[in-house]
Amino acid sequence: MEQRDDYKCSADRHRSGEPPNGQGKGPKEIATATKAIRAITAIVVFGIPLVTGTVTLLGYGIYEAYKRVTSRS
Repeated sequence: MEQRDDYKCSADRHRSGEPPNGQGKGPKEIATATKAIRAITAIVVFGIPLVTGTVTLLGYGIYEAYKRVTSRS
């Protein structure tokens, strides 16, 4: 009787592009999703307060400059 290599047989049964464990998501898809979540979190945590603070300071500076110009006239 001929012996069969079960590893080769199981590898032949899965679809190309999917890992042989049958879960359907490879480590590349998980790593990409993790990187996207980290990027969105960084934007929310650091980017939004930075932009808000910058706009507030610029607005206050423009307001003070306008006040000086109009009070001297």
